[in-house]
Amino acid sequence: MPTRARPGPVHVVGLSCTPLLPEQDAVLDELVFDAVSAALSECALRKADVGLSVLASMDVPDGRSISSGLTTAAAAGYLSDSYRLEADSGSAVAAAAQAVAAGDVEVAVAVGVHNPEHHATDDAGRRAFLEQLSNLAFEPAFDRPVGMTAQAVYGMQAAHAIRASGVTLQDLAELSAAAITRGAAGRRPGRRSPVTAAEVLASAPVAWPLLDLMFPAPLTGAAAVVLASPARAARLLGRSAVVTGTGQATGDHTWTGDWLTRPEATTARAAADAYRNAALTDPASSVDVVELSAPTPALHGPYLRALGLSGLPPARVSPSGGLAGGHAGLANGIVRLLEAVEWLETHEPRGRAVVHSVDTVTGTVSEEATVAVVEGV
Repeated sequence: MPTRARPGPVHVVGLSCTPLLPEQDAVLDELVFDAVSAALSECALRKADVGLSVLASMDVPDGRSISSGLTTAAAAGYLSDSYRLEADSGSAVAAAAQAVAAGDVEVAVAVGVHNPEHHATDDAGRRAFLEQLSNLAFEPAFDRPVGMTAQAVYGMQAAHAIRASGVTLQDLAELSAAAITRGAAGRRPGRRSPVTAAEVLASAPVAWPLLDLMFPAPLTGAAAVVLASPARAARLLGRSAVVTGTGQATGDHTWTGDWLTRPEATTARAAADAYRNAALTDPASSVDVVELSAPTPALHGPYLRALGLSGLPPARVSPSGGLAGGHAGLANGIVRLLEAVEWLETHEPRGRAVVHSVDTVTGTVSEEATVAVVEGV
């Protein structure tokens, strides 16, 4: 059987994110325009230079059908190649990178936006709205009637982890407290104050055994990345990072049970592809930092093991605080990429990062995971 050629490197030349806030005054297209125009400005490119635009958004939280019709022009997609994925923006990054690596375009933009149309005034209300949407995404005949939602799935998975692996509620509280505290000191805090494990344990119950501060704080906003071929990047200003490999995988439905007993399996498949594409044979010894997307502390350990990065020092696992600090919905994948690139620029300009993202619409059921290997240059 012929050996499959590895895709070439794709340069990250522009990265931007709007302020991540619980509520936005701006509407969808304004958020997308702000993120994309800022990312293009970083590398001195214009709309006419963009060969492909890939948008990550979803009609139901956007509150309108064919919502990409409103945002395509703002995402640099008007009168050029563009499409929308109803998935986490990590998938948009992978799709745009593949188009550049294949030689289809020299410059591509990936953008994710999350600004749900609701009238909630606090985190509990925002999560309740997202839970209503989550239930709609489950199988209609069997899962919806029994109230399956992302939070319910995460609660059942955490309960199984406590029963099967020996992890304790105190362990989960300490993981959450450490992540929230790191995030509070970061550039994009969803929770602005450090907390202790005792405060996590004292927070309101949500889905047993998980408590309020074990879930991400809901944030809104948009994030964009500009990717370019090596030849085009050599003539551009901007960021100094290269995506050397990406991988994607999708999980099973409820009836297999993997979402409960093997929630890390989807991430492991995505990581295997990303590492193979990046020719990365020993991530444990060659990765400097990982931006991990663990929606609950019960998934922190399984995801790290799936990435082969359990041995990383805790300070290098989501230095930004990850999702515990705040979660910008479908924009998360690009936000995690931005955090990883900024960490490399500040701490290890020639280092290597792994960027991990998952969609959280139905929890670990039918979960879509993306993994990207990023190197400083």
